Amino acid sequence: MGTFLSWNCRGIRSKLQDLKGFINSFHPVCIGLQETFLSSNNPLKLRGYNSVRKDAATGSNHSGGVCILTSNMYPSTPLTLHTSLQAVAVQVHTRSLVTVCCVYLPPHDVVSQQDLDTLVDQLPTPFILLGDFNGHSTLWGSDVTNSRGRQIEQLISNNSLCLLNNDEKTYFHEPTRTFHSLDLAICSPTLLPLLNFTVGSDLCNSDHFPIIVSYADSSGAIQYPPRYLFQRADWGSFMQLADITESMVSTADITEAVQNVVNCLMNAANTTIPKCSPRLRKFRRPWWNEACRDSRREEKKRWNIFRRYPTTENHVAFKRAKALARRVRRRSQRESWINFISSITSSTSSAQLWKKVKAANGIYPEFTFPVLNTGNVTHSDPLDIANTLGHAFAQVSATDSYSPDFVAIKNRAERTPLRFRARNTLPYNSEFRMFELESALSRAHDTSPGPDGITYNMLRHLNTTSLSHLLFLFNRIWTEQKYPSQWHEAIVIPILKPGKDPSNPLHYRPIALTSCLCKTFERMVNARLVFD
Repeated sequence: MGTFLSWNCRGIRSKLQDLKGFINSFHPVCIGLQETFLSSNNPLKLRGYNSVRKDAATGSNHSGGVCILTSNMYPSTPLTLHTSLQAVAVQVHTRSLVTVCCVYLPPHDVVSQQDLDTLVDQLPTPFILLGDFNGHSTLWGSDVTNSRGRQIEQLISNNSLCLLNNDEKTYFHEPTRTFHSLDLAICSPTLLPLLNFTVGSDLCNSDHFPIIVSYADSSGAIQYPPRYLFQRADWGSFMQLADITESMVSTADITEAVQNVVNCLMNAANTTIPKCSPRLRKFRRPWWNEACRDSRREEKKRWNIFRRYPTTENHVAFKRAKALARRVRRRSQRESWINFISSITSSTSSAQLWKKVKAANGIYPEFTFPVLNTGNVTHSDPLDIANTLGHAFAQVSATDSYSPDFVAIKNRAERTPLRFRARNTLPYNSEFRMFELESALSRAHDTSPGPDGITYNMLRHLNTTSLSHLLFLFNRIWTEQKYPSQWHEAIVIPILKPGKDPSNPLHYRPIALTSCLCKTFERMVNARLVFD
C-alpha cells in the first residue's frame, strides 16, 4: 500500500496531461515535482490531490521550484521547513506516519554541507528524501564522482541514511545523447527493507525519467467503495424481487421488521443493479481518440529504438514522432473543447450550465483526511482519526458542554411529564395514507444513503403492494411509538469549518447520513406539522 513518485517535470503547466497519466498508472500517495517553473500567480489544482509548494525566487525567471502533491485518500499534513534550499515536506500516513521531502538542487548553485544536514535534521523519522540532486557518484551508477556527488555521499554517511537507487539512469542529456543518474531516493534505515525502487521508461516530454518508490508488499491499497450504477439498473426485475410481504412487516419486533425490509431491498438491488468496480478514480481524457493512441504508440516505439541504438538517425526519427504526437494531442484537445462549449445552448438548464462551468474551472467538492492533534498526541491512523473525531463530536454535544443556566432549565423541563392524550381525535395523530408516502418520495432528492445502503431510487421503484406494506410498517412505528434501533445509526462526515485549523478535531462540523427509510418517514411527519 503506497507509492511515492518523483519527477523533474521541467515545467508542470505544460505537463499536466503527462502527470495525470502517471496518476492513472501508479495512483501514488505522494508526487514530488522539481523544476515546476511556477510563480505565486500560477495555481496548481489537481483533483484528488493537495499541493505544498515552494516556488522559485523572484527574479530567477521562475526557474526551479518544488512541489509535493499528496493524495487526499491518505491522512497528511504539511511540514514547515526552515531552509534556503528548494525543499518542501509533508507527513503522510500509509501504513504508519512517514515524512516525504522533495528537493531540487540546481546544478550551478553552491550548496553547503551544513544546509543539507540541517534540512535532514528537520525531518521527523522515518522519512523518504526524493529529488533531483544534480550530483554524480559511482555510488548510484555514474562513471565519475563530482563535488556535488561527494556532498550527497557525505550527507548519507553523516546521518546514517540509505540510498534506494540502483544503477538505472534517470536523466537524458539530449545534446550528447547520453544517460545519467541525477534523481535520487534516500530513506531512513527502518524503511529500506520495506521499499522498492524503479525508474520509469518514459520521459513524458521532460528530460528526466520519473522515479518510483513503492512498498515491496503492495497489498491493502486504499480503494473507493463500489457504488450502484442506477443508469444500468434492471428496474423491472428489481420491482419483482423487491417484494415486501405482509409477513415481513408484521413481526412483533419493530426493529426486526425494519431489518426484514432492508434485507429484501438490498438483496434485490445486488441482483439487479450493477456496481462500479472498486478501483481507484482515474482522470478522464475525453479528447483522447484513436489518432492520439496511434501517434503515442509510434512515439514510444521510436523512443525504444533510439534508447537501444542511440544513433543520430534514430534520434531524429524519435523527435519527429514526438512532435507529431504532440501536434495530434493538441488538435484533439482543441476540438474536444470546442465540442464542449458548443453543447451549451439556449435550451441548457441552469443546473447543467453550472455543472459545465464548474467542470471547466476545476471546481469540485473534496474531502481531505486530516492528521489530528490532541494535546501532545498525533492521530494519523484512519481508525484513530475517526475515533478522535467521534469523541470530539460527542464531547461538544454532551451535557457538560452546556452552560449551568441552560442545564438548570433543561432539567426542570425534563421533569415535566409528557401527556399526549386528547379528548378529540386530531388529524395529525391519525394513521398515514398512501398519498403522504408517495408525496414524501417524490420530494426527496437523490442523496447518499445511510448505513443500510437503501436509496430513494430504490424506494421509488417499489410496486404498489410493497409500498402499501411499507406504509403499514410506518404506521406501526407511529401507533406503537417504537423507534427502530438501526435508525439511531448514521454515517458521520466531518466538514472542516471555514478558516479553521484542520488538525484540531473541534474545528469540524458533523454531517450525518441517516437511513433513507427513516428520512422518508420523518418527511411524512414533518409535512403534517408544517402548514403552508
